[in-house]
Amino acid sequence: MKRAIAIVALWSAGAAAQPSGAQAEVLFRQGLNLLKTGKTAEACAAFDESEKLDPAITTLINLASCREKQGELATAWGLFLDAERQTRSANDANTRQLHDLAADRAHKLEPRVSKLAINVPQQSMVDGLEVSRNGERIDPTMWNRAMPIDGGTYTINAKAPGSSTWSTQIAIGGESDTKTVGVPDLRSLPRDVSQQPPSAVALPPATEVEPQRSYTLPIAVGAGSLVVLGGALGLELWGEAKYNDAKQAVDPERNTLYDAANARRYAAEGVAVVGVLGAGAAVWLFVRDRGERHPAGGVSIEVVPTGAGLLVRGSY
Repeated sequence: MKRAIAIVALWSAGAAAQPSGAQAEVLFRQGLNLLKTGKTAEACAAFDESEKLDPAITTLINLASCREKQGELATAWGLFLDAERQTRSANDANTRQLHDLAADRAHKLEPRVSKLAINVPQQSMVDGLEVSRNGERIDPTMWNRAMPIDGGTYTINAKAPGSSTWSTQIAIGGESDTKTVGVPDLRSLPRDVSQQPPSAVALPPATEVEPQRSYTLPIAVGAGSLVVLGGALGLELWGEAKYNDAKQAVDPERNTLYDAANARRYAAEGVAVVGVLGAGAAVWLFVRDRGERHPAGGVSIEVVPTGAGLLVRGSY
């Protein structure tokens, strides 16, 4: 039983200790095949991983070519330069040939590389200033220099202790484009309210808003009064018609018509009184003290039948 365990352990250790050179070679060949089929992004990833496992000049040059095909000209140019530097002191013919190839490709590619200059004037160089590009800190030695960069859109940030942060975006063309970004003096920028202590933020004093006066009730009461007065006029005309009929009739019909005419006239007078009172109430509601406060809750209108007619009342 102990022998079986020892065998398994030795096998596992051997499997874990596979040479990185073999894995790098497999990835290198995969990268070449992917390039032939037009899968440039996958080929670049394979070359990149192969170079990490087992660095080789041939892999580095193929990775540079792959990046160039992807439009990452600044990255490709840097890789060709790395290959040229690493083979500069080579003596054998094959390595010298790779050196010449890398140097030639770098020389031809250089004019096509786009550049970005992040200018930080002397007056903007405050203590603790940090400048970053897409979240990556830019070393101060690279300020005020046109540095090679791949095409794309970049966010430039600047911050310093005790100052507001500053940010801008810039688009760089994929080839032969040169752009400049100037970093302002962060001390001259307005401080962010969110960064100030609570005591430094002054809130405006609360002001009491005068409630807007509503004339719905006076208008409703006035309109109701006109309707009531119209009803009174109608009753009066009706009673007048009955009275005229009574003058032409004979007893006992005459007495009946007189009674009907008088009843309608009395009703008309009562309804007219209600209409006049309503009109007076509407006028009073319009002209009463404008500074008076009224409880919130909207308008309440109520029509109440009475012995003399209709009574309109409400609140607002």
